Amino acid sequence: MRTTPVTDYAVTQINVVLLNDEEGLVQAILPADRILDLSRLARLSGRQLEPVIGPELDKLHKRLGLKTSPLASIEQAVTYVDSSLQPADDYEVMQSGLRWEGKLTDKNFGAVMRKATAGNFSAMRYAPSTCADNDLTHINSAIARFTPLRISQRLEETLDLPPLPEVARRIIALRMIPDADGTELADILELDPGMSAQILSWARSPYYSSRGDVKTVEDAVNRVLGFDLVMNLSLGLALGRSLSVPKEGPYGYAPFWQQAILGATLAHDLVRKMPFGRRPSQGMAYLAGLLHNFGFLILGQIFPPQFTLINRHIEANPHINRVYIEHHLLGITREQCSACLMKQWDMPKELINAIRYQHDMCFKGEHADYSRLLYVTTRLLRSRGIGDGPDEEIPEEMYKALQLDPFDAADVVDALMERKDEFNDLIGMLQP
Repeated sequence: MRTTPVTDYAVTQINVVLLNDEEGLVQAILPADRILDLSRLARLSGRQLEPVIGPELDKLHKRLGLKTSPLASIEQAVTYVDSSLQPADDYEVMQSGLRWEGKLTDKNFGAVMRKATAGNFSAMRYAPSTCADNDLTHINSAIARFTPLRISQRLEETLDLPPLPEVARRIIALRMIPDADGTELADILELDPGMSAQILSWARSPYYSSRGDVKTVEDAVNRVLGFDLVMNLSLGLALGRSLSVPKEGPYGYAPFWQQAILGATLAHDLVRKMPFGRRPSQGMAYLAGLLHNFGFLILGQIFPPQFTLINRHIEANPHINRVYIEHHLLGITREQCSACLMKQWDMPKELINAIRYQHDMCFKGEHADYSRLLYVTTRLLRSRGIGDGPDEEIPEEMYKALQLDPFDAADVVDALMERKDEFNDLIGMLQP
């Protein structure tokens, strides 16, 4: 399915992506608003190229002098120019997603063009559907195209996922009881020794600076962590443990649990900066932040070959939000998968909408404040190097809709980054 293409760059902006294989270096030049499609480039070049990323890219920058000129010389790299690139008087250049301070004139760029091979190896960015009613149809279509799985009536059966953990079911049921207390929650958690041990470890960690010995789960709930935090943390852990965290991921991709915990903490703390009578539930904000990237686990388990391909494309297109890349390659996004599964697991509507619409700044439906919170949270973290995507500006209207001061939000994320290392032990407890 195709929707309206996204074009928020001028055509004079170009992206230069460096790739290599055993034969040597290649540079691909394309409009900055388009996706570099590695499969198309492979057909054009007859080579299986992979993006140059991380430390190797830094070394290449120094060796070729790319800090001075964003184009490798023809002698040093085979060059391909996408046929969609239009002539211009000058070009603003990004080098592998990083903006280069300066411009290339048509004359300077022409020397590169004359020695380059032209071809069609890019794709338009198409935004995913904003109608959640069709998500299951799109997911089933992707499953039928890319996997041998048999489509069932229920998504977790189609995806061959384990059923909702019993601890999670009991916690959800407890959420519906207005006067539920810490003792009841502790009783549920104690049915799962592993979960109990993790909650106790958190309560005993230096980050919470608890006074006295924390001997029981009930102590952890009532005396240190609090009912809401433990309920939402344990629910997130129960769901997260139902799927393994894929080892594959783009360079710079924060480990899954690090991004989850920092996202949860930041969303929780941002709520406190909103006007008192305007605040959504801090507990639900924490849970939404904790599970905002749950679809990453689903894609890694259900579409292994395509998951690897997606990660290669994220590396090759660091300036493009990976939502467009997933939609281009699969026809669906991880947010659609996650929200559908959460719906079939009878998760709260606030959580479902938060996850489904976290990249849709135009969503104004029920519980929109939670999706707005995730929109702001993930972009604030990315601006500090946490997460898999470009540094995207947060529109002023998003802050206005939340009645959140941008300077307050910046202070909150800065304070979190200053204490980031204090979360390392906590994050380590969540990983196998």
